[in-house]
Amino acid sequence: MKEDPYHPPTPVVTPPPLPGATKTPWNGWWTLLWAVVIFFAWQFVVSIGIIIAAFHRGVFDKMKNSGTVESELLALALDGDIAGTVAFISIFFVCPLCWMVGKIRPNYTGWGYLGNNRVKWWQWPFWAAITIACSLLFGLLAPFLGIDGPDESMVTMANTTQFPILLFLGVAIGAPLVEEFMFRGALWRGWRASKLGLRGTLVLTSFFWAILHLQYPPVIIAYIFCLGLILGLAREKTGNLWVPVWMHAVNNGIATFEMLRL
Repeated sequence: MKEDPYHPPTPVVTPPPLPGATKTPWNGWWTLLWAVVIFFAWQFVVSIGIIIAAFHRGVFDKMKNSGTVESELLALALDGDIAGTVAFISIFFVCPLCWMVGKIRPNYTGWGYLGNNRVKWWQWPFWAAITIACSLLFGLLAPFLGIDGPDESMVTMANTTQFPILLFLGVAIGAPLVEEFMFRGALWRGWRASKLGLRGTLVLTSFFWAILHLQYPPVIIAYIFCLGLILGLAREKTGNLWVPVWMHAVNNGIATFEMLRL
Protein backbone atom coordinates (compact mmCIF):
# COMPACT_ATOMS: atom_id res chain seq x y z
CA MET A 1 0.00 0.00 0.00
CA LYS A 2 1.40 3.40 -1.11
CA GLU A 3 2.03 5.87 1.68
CA ASP A 4 0.05 9.13 1.56
CA PRO A 5 2.57 12.01 1.90
CA TYR A 6 -0.17 14.38 3.08
CA HIS A 7 -1.38 12.02 5.80
CA PRO A 8 1.63 10.17 7.21
CA PRO A 9 0.84 7.20 9.46
CA THR A 10 0.51 7.89 13.16
CA PRO A 11 3.48 6.45 14.99
CA VAL A 12 2.69 3.68 17.44
CA VAL A 13 3.47 4.81 20.98
CA THR A 14 4.18 2.12 23.53
CA PRO A 15 3.13 3.23 27.01
CA PRO A 16 5.70 2.81 29.76
CA PRO A 17 5.21 -0.27 31.92
CA LEU A 18 3.14 0.18 35.04
CA PRO A 19 5.08 0.19 38.29
CA GLY A 20 4.94 -3.06 40.22
CA ALA A 21 2.41 -3.25 43.02
CA THR A 22 3.91 -2.89 46.49
CA LYS A 23 3.32 -5.98 48.59
CA THR A 24 2.58 -4.97 52.16
CA PRO A 25 1.38 -7.55 54.68
CA TRP A 26 -1.04 -6.86 57.50
CA ASN A 27 0.44 -4.41 59.97
CA GLY A 28 1.29 -5.35 63.55
CA TRP A 29 -2.10 -4.63 65.10
CA TRP A 30 -4.09 -6.25 62.31
CA THR A 31 -1.82 -9.28 62.64
CA LEU A 32 -2.59 -9.42 66.37
CA LEU A 33 -6.30 -9.23 65.60
CA TRP A 34 -5.97 -12.11 63.14
CA ALA A 35 -4.09 -14.06 65.81
CA VAL A 36 -7.07 -13.69 68.15
CA VAL A 37 -9.51 -14.74 65.42
CA ILE A 38 -7.46 -17.79 64.47
CA PHE A 39 -6.94 -18.81 68.09
CA PHE A 40 -10.62 -18.65 69.00
CA ALA A 41 -11.58 -20.48 65.79
CA TRP A 42 -9.08 -23.18 66.72
CA GLN A 43 -10.39 -23.49 70.29
CA PHE A 44 -13.97 -23.54 69.00
CA VAL A 45 -13.18 -26.55 66.81
CA VAL A 46 -11.45 -28.29 69.73
CA SER A 47 -14.38 -27.56 72.07
CA ILE A 48 -16.92 -28.86 69.56
CA GLY A 49 -14.90 -32.05 69.19
CA ILE A 50 -14.78 -32.62 72.95
CA ILE A 51 -18.51 -31.86 73.33
CA ILE A 52 -19.36 -34.38 70.58
CA ALA A 53 -17.22 -36.98 72.36
CA ALA A 54 -18.95 -36.12 75.64
CA PHE A 55 -22.38 -36.72 74.11
CA HIS A 56 -21.17 -39.98 72.61
CA ARG A 57 -19.94 -41.22 75.99
CA GLY A 58 -22.99 -39.99 77.88
CA VAL A 59 -21.09 -37.52 80.02
CA PHE A 60 -23.97 -35.06 80.13
CA ASP A 61 -26.31 -37.76 81.40
CA LYS A 62 -24.13 -38.00 84.49
CA MET A 63 -24.73 -34.30 85.13
CA LYS A 64 -28.26 -35.13 86.30
CA ASN A 65 -26.80 -37.12 89.16
CA SER A 66 -23.52 -35.41 89.97
CA GLY A 67 -24.37 -31.86 88.94
CA THR A 68 -20.93 -31.31 87.41
CA VAL A 69 -19.06 -32.49 84.34
CA GLU A 70 -15.82 -30.53 84.61
CA SER A 71 -13.70 -33.49 85.61
CA GLU A 72 -15.28 -35.67 82.92
CA LEU A 73 -14.60 -33.10 80.22
CA LEU A 74 -11.01 -32.72 81.39
CA ALA A 75 -10.60 -36.48 81.20
CA LEU A 76 -11.92 -36.42 77.63
CA ALA A 77 -9.49 -33.64 76.69
CA LEU A 78 -6.61 -35.85 77.90
CA ASP A 79 -7.93 -39.02 76.29
CA GLY A 80 -5.31 -40.03 73.73
CA ASP A 81 -7.76 -41.03 71.01
CA ILE A 82 -9.97 -37.96 71.39
CA ALA A 83 -7.07 -35.50 71.74
CA GLY A 84 -5.38 -36.97 68.68
CA THR A 85 -8.53 -36.99 66.57
CA VAL A 86 -9.49 -33.42 67.47
CA ALA A 87 -5.95 -32.14 66.82
CA PHE A 88 -5.89 -33.80 63.41
CA ILE A 89 -9.34 -32.54 62.42
CA SER A 90 -8.29 -29.00 63.39
CA ILE A 91 -5.99 -29.00 60.36
CA PHE A 92 -8.96 -28.68 58.02
CA PHE A 93 -10.27 -25.56 59.76
CA VAL A 94 -7.27 -23.63 61.08
CA CYS A 95 -4.86 -24.06 58.16
CA PRO A 96 -7.37 -22.83 55.52
CA LEU A 97 -8.16 -19.86 57.77
CA CYS A 98 -4.45 -18.95 57.96
CA TRP A 99 -4.21 -19.32 54.18
CA MET A 100 -7.22 -17.02 53.77
CA VAL A 101 -5.55 -14.35 55.95
CA GLY A 102 -2.86 -14.07 53.28
CA LYS A 103 -5.17 -14.56 50.33
CA ILE A 104 -7.39 -11.58 51.16
CA ARG A 105 -4.39 -9.30 51.56
CA PRO A 106 -3.90 -7.34 48.28
CA ASN A 107 -1.09 -8.52 45.99
CA TYR A 108 -0.54 -11.74 47.92
CA THR A 109 -1.47 -15.33 47.33
CA GLY A 110 -2.34 -17.53 50.28
CA TRP A 111 0.82 -19.62 49.98
CA GLY A 112 2.93 -16.61 49.12
CA TYR A 113 1.87 -14.95 52.34
CA LEU A 114 2.54 -17.97 54.51
CA GLY A 115 5.94 -18.59 52.90
CA ASN A 116 6.64 -20.91 49.98
CA ASN A 117 10.16 -20.05 48.78
CA ARG A 118 12.04 -22.87 47.11
CA VAL A 119 14.29 -24.80 49.47
CA LYS A 120 17.43 -26.71 48.56
CA TRP A 121 17.26 -30.42 49.30
CA TRP A 122 20.00 -30.42 51.94
CA GLN A 123 18.12 -27.99 54.15
CA TRP A 124 15.51 -30.61 55.06
CA PRO A 125 17.97 -33.04 56.72
CA PHE A 126 19.99 -30.09 58.05
CA TRP A 127 17.12 -28.57 60.01
CA ALA A 128 15.85 -32.01 61.04
CA ALA A 129 19.29 -32.77 62.49
CA ILE A 130 19.22 -29.52 64.46
CA THR A 131 15.80 -30.45 65.85
CA ILE A 132 16.95 -33.94 66.84
CA ALA A 133 20.07 -32.48 68.46
CA CYS A 134 17.94 -30.09 70.53
CA SER A 135 15.68 -32.95 71.61
CA LEU A 136 18.65 -35.13 72.61
CA LEU A 137 20.32 -32.26 74.46
CA PHE A 138 17.16 -31.55 76.43
CA GLY A 139 16.80 -35.25 77.19
CA LEU A 140 20.33 -35.31 78.62
CA LEU A 141 19.81 -32.16 80.69
CA ALA A 142 16.28 -33.01 81.87
CA PRO A 143 17.32 -35.04 84.96
CA PHE A 144 19.52 -32.19 86.15
CA LEU A 145 16.60 -29.76 85.64
CA GLY A 146 14.20 -31.77 87.77
CA ILE A 147 12.42 -33.58 84.93
CA ASP A 148 12.26 -37.31 85.67
CA GLY A 149 10.27 -38.32 82.60
CA PRO A 150 7.38 -37.36 80.32
CA ASP A 151 4.82 -34.98 81.76
CA GLU A 152 1.79 -36.48 83.50
CA SER A 153 -0.55 -35.24 80.76
CA MET A 154 1.53 -37.06 78.14
CA VAL A 155 1.48 -40.23 80.21
CA THR A 156 -2.30 -39.98 80.56
CA MET A 157 -2.80 -39.63 76.80
CA ALA A 158 -0.49 -42.57 76.12
CA ASN A 159 -2.29 -44.76 78.66
CA THR A 160 -5.80 -43.92 77.43
CA THR A 161 -5.28 -44.39 73.70
CA GLN A 162 -6.65 -47.55 72.16
CA PHE A 163 -5.55 -46.55 68.66
CA PRO A 164 -1.99 -45.15 68.84
CA ILE A 165 -2.20 -44.05 65.21
CA LEU A 166 -4.80 -41.44 66.24
CA LEU A 167 -2.48 -40.04 68.89
CA PHE A 168 0.39 -39.96 66.40
CA LEU A 169 -1.71 -38.22 63.74
CA GLY A 170 -2.79 -35.56 66.22
CA VAL A 171 0.51 -34.89 67.98
CA ALA A 172 3.03 -35.44 65.19
CA ILE A 173 1.00 -34.11 62.24
CA GLY A 174 -2.03 -32.12 63.42
CA ALA A 175 -0.30 -29.98 66.05
CA PRO A 176 2.72 -29.06 63.85
CA LEU A 177 0.53 -28.02 60.92
CA VAL A 178 -1.97 -26.00 62.94
CA GLU A 179 0.58 -24.28 65.17
CA GLU A 180 3.12 -23.51 62.47
CA PHE A 181 0.52 -22.19 60.03
CA MET A 182 -0.52 -19.80 62.78
CA PHE A 183 2.75 -18.75 64.42
CA ARG A 184 5.42 -19.11 61.73
CA GLY A 185 2.90 -18.46 58.94
CA ALA A 186 0.12 -15.88 59.26
CA LEU A 187 1.55 -14.11 62.32
CA TRP A 188 5.16 -14.27 61.17
CA ARG A 189 4.58 -12.44 57.89
CA GLY A 190 2.77 -9.49 59.48
CA TRP A 191 4.98 -9.02 62.53
CA ARG A 192 8.21 -9.54 60.60
CA ALA A 193 7.40 -6.54 58.38
CA SER A 194 6.36 -4.37 61.34
CA LYS A 195 8.51 -2.40 63.77
CA LEU A 196 9.14 -5.62 65.68
CA GLY A 197 11.64 -6.76 63.07
CA LEU A 198 13.27 -10.17 63.23
CA ARG A 199 14.20 -10.19 66.92
CA GLY A 200 10.83 -8.99 68.11
CA THR A 201 9.00 -11.45 65.87
CA LEU A 202 11.16 -14.33 67.05
CA VAL A 203 10.52 -13.53 70.69
CA LEU A 204 6.82 -12.75 70.37
CA THR A 205 5.84 -15.78 68.29
CA SER A 206 7.94 -18.08 70.50
CA PHE A 207 6.45 -16.60 73.66
CA PHE A 208 2.83 -16.97 72.55
CA TRP A 209 3.54 -20.48 71.29
CA ALA A 210 5.15 -21.44 74.59
CA ILE A 211 2.29 -20.20 76.78
CA LEU A 212 -0.08 -22.45 74.84
CA HIS A 213 1.62 -25.28 76.71
CA LEU A 214 0.98 -24.10 80.25
CA GLN A 215 -0.01 -27.63 81.26
CA TYR A 216 3.71 -28.46 81.31
CA PRO A 217 6.27 -27.59 84.01
CA PRO A 218 8.20 -24.32 83.60
CA VAL A 219 11.34 -26.12 82.43
CA ILE A 220 9.50 -27.72 79.51
CA ILE A 221 7.83 -24.41 78.67
CA ALA A 222 11.28 -22.81 78.55
CA TYR A 223 12.43 -25.56 76.17
CA ILE A 224 9.39 -24.96 73.95
CA PHE A 225 10.23 -21.24 73.87
CA CYS A 226 13.83 -21.97 72.82
CA LEU A 227 12.61 -24.42 70.19
CA GLY A 228 10.28 -21.70 68.91
CA LEU A 229 13.28 -19.43 68.39
CA ILE A 230 14.96 -22.13 66.29
CA LEU A 231 11.79 -22.74 64.27
CA GLY A 232 11.57 -19.00 63.63
CA LEU A 233 15.18 -18.87 62.48
CA ALA A 234 14.47 -21.71 60.06
CA ARG A 235 11.49 -19.79 58.73
CA GLU A 236 13.62 -16.68 58.30
CA LYS A 237 16.57 -18.39 56.65
CA THR A 238 14.55 -20.49 54.21
CA GLY A 239 11.52 -18.27 53.61
CA ASN A 240 9.47 -21.46 53.61
CA LEU A 241 6.78 -22.37 56.15
CA TRP A 242 7.10 -26.09 55.48
CA VAL A 243 10.58 -26.23 56.98
CA PRO A 244 9.43 -25.34 60.54
CA VAL A 245 6.41 -27.60 60.01
CA TRP A 246 8.84 -30.42 59.21
CA MET A 247 11.00 -29.63 62.25
CA HIS A 248 7.97 -29.43 64.54
CA ALA A 249 6.75 -32.78 63.21
CA VAL A 250 10.16 -34.37 63.86
CA ASN A 251 10.21 -33.03 67.43
CA ASN A 252 6.65 -34.15 68.17
CA GLY A 253 7.21 -37.49 66.45
CA ILE A 254 10.07 -38.20 68.85
CA ALA A 255 7.89 -37.14 71.80
CA THR A 256 5.03 -39.35 70.59
CA PHE A 257 7.24 -42.43 70.35
CA GLU A 258 8.50 -41.68 73.86
CA MET A 259 4.89 -41.46 75.08
CA LEU A 260 3.83 -44.71 73.46
CA ARG A 261 6.95 -46.50 74.73
CA LEU A 262 5.88 -46.03 78.32
